[in-house]
Amino acid sequence: MANFLQASLNAEQLNVQDYQKEAIKPGILHLGVGAFHRAHQAVYIDRLLAHDDQQHWGIIGVNIRPQDSQAFERFVHQDGEYVLKTMAADGVTQYEHIRSLIKQIDGAKAPADVDAALADASIQLVTSTVTESGYYLDENRVLMLDNPAIKADVAGERNTLYAFLYAGLKQRSETSNAKITLLCCDNLRHNGELLKAGLMQFIAAKQDSALAQWVTDNASFPCSMVDRITPKPSQQHVDDVHSRFGIDDAMTVMGEDFIQWVVEDHFAGEKPPLDRVGVQFVADVVPFEEAKIRILNAGHTCVTYQAALKGLTYFDEAMRDSELKQYFTDFITQDSIPAIGDSVVDLPAYFQIIAQRFSNANIGDTVERICTDGYFKFPIFVFPTLEGAYKKGRTPSKTIQGIASWFAFMHLSSQGKVSTPYHEPNRAALAPFTHDEKGIQAFATDSFLWGTVPVDFPDFVTELTQAIQTTMAKYA
Repeated sequence: MANFLQASLNAEQLNVQDYQKEAIKPGILHLGVGAFHRAHQAVYIDRLLAHDDQQHWGIIGVNIRPQDSQAFERFVHQDGEYVLKTMAADGVTQYEHIRSLIKQIDGAKAPADVDAALADASIQLVTSTVTESGYYLDENRVLMLDNPAIKADVAGERNTLYAFLYAGLKQRSETSNAKITLLCCDNLRHNGELLKAGLMQFIAAKQDSALAQWVTDNASFPCSMVDRITPKPSQQHVDDVHSRFGIDDAMTVMGEDFIQWVVEDHFAGEKPPLDRVGVQFVADVVPFEEAKIRILNAGHTCVTYQAALKGLTYFDEAMRDSELKQYFTDFITQDSIPAIGDSVVDLPAYFQIIAQRFSNANIGDTVERICTDGYFKFPIFVFPTLEGAYKKGRTPSKTIQGIASWFAFMHLSSQGKVSTPYHEPNRAALAPFTHDEKGIQAFATDSFLWGTVPVDFPDFVTELTQAIQTTMAKYA
């Protein structure tokens, strides 16, 4: 884009990696080009492309949702290029011109183009960020075949990543026949295993035993742990980039200065040497995954609904609220870390890093964003601490307080007594959780949310009921 090149001559530096985009060839296909991908994986790849012998790892960015087509059209107009604005807690701000997304395909409009790209032998890696709820698996890793989107895709439509992977891999198996690595980059425990479980069940539902065998023989599904706080894109940063560099970049994305990517070293085909640019390849992702999910994600989740009940707008405000700051410390030190137990990760040191990151006022991450999608977040992020604490003979009182705050928030928000709106894709699943004895009992004993904890540790139901009553009385 000419305006990017011109902007680089400005006095204020716009960092750009030293490679010619025209020389880059695609080696990665990414499904779900949202803000997080552009602030995380695309950044690592952009840095890798600066190595002269690694210029075959360009990314083909694919949109798979019709509701995102309009925004994706602007991304196509910008030839996949954008500015990443990085803000540290001390106010130091950097700007990078990211160019690793060398081709864009709107799969919602041209699914056959996605199939052709995925079938090409030059594509060695398929990555995905479709959010936690985009995998349609229940608590037992069973694909939700009755879900309308999955049911339609089994019948031949294109609504989910499974339909795109199925069609593309089928064409690949019949043409190039090249091995492929499918690397899930969503914020899920054991994410590679979940992607494999969902895809293989989808292929089984399509009654395609030949493709199932081909995937078993030719594909791998490494687990990964990704981390970078990336707020919802804001016009504020678009305007900042325009005023500083004269760039009309509607796709500006902002993130914190911390970034981490840990990947299980299990590749079916060629492996990009991302360790050259800071990615950690490990034999087992689980310790890193557990630390991140149980400290960062669970901490975010358990604090944010209490912040909403207090009327706070930004998450860093919660970390300056003495009551919530103490709650976060107590939740991690009394419940989360003891429930994890021994780890190769220095958990107390990691907690201090997370606390500092949460306090970064420059990020502007909203309580409203973090409150979104509670129905999927609690089983993934909070349940492991809940169960782990009980199994170690501990009462996870701080975890229960966080759960109670979610129940109070969902009711007080719907009643208009809390200013923060609740965006819940699975709102229908919350219908039985009414604010009465029956509804609280249904909530406290729900197996999707809490597994067998209510049966194995009946005190949980009593303790959660009391915590809900206390929280509702405090904020109602």
